[in-house]
Amino acid sequence: MVEVMGRYLNPSEQGERIRQVLEMDPSGPSRAVLRTPKRVFRRLEPAKVVELIRAYDEGVPVNDLAAQFNLHRSTVLEHLNRAAPKRRYPAMDQAQVEEAAQLYQAGKSLRDVGIHFGVHASTVSRNLTGAGVPLRDCHRRDRDRSPRPGLHTGD
Repeated sequence: MVEVMGRYLNPSEQGERIRQVLEMDPSGPSRAVLRTPKRVFRRLEPAKVVELIRAYDEGVPVNDLAAQFNLHRSTVLEHLNRAAPKRRYPAMDQAQVEEAAQLYQAGKSLRDVGIHFGVHASTVSRNLTGAGVPLRDCHRRDRDRSPRPGLHTGD
């Protein structure tokens, strides 16, 4: 028993064993990465910006432009905002707003009405609100803008 305990308590043997284990790996200890790699920011040449804007005006989607010019889509949008070309937001004309109001009042959701016209639900909501159509909450109840009973109103 003493011999077994002596084997585990002898620090010189433990140090030797650790040295042998470390020598088994020919590459040695791995090097720690002290910092993240530096990001490279590419500036788009003025001629490329003109090409990007021209492609956008011709109808190329923003995501396709981002892939084509190897940029993030938000960078493409920044270039477009700086150049101020006419943006392609889907819009609804007066006849569509009136039809959307009828569909919405018949029970369709903002999402369903938006799909019908090929626009986002928020576009439908904005147009209906602008036309004075009262909106429902997500549980199909009329939205009441007055404070609920029992809530402090700041009086």
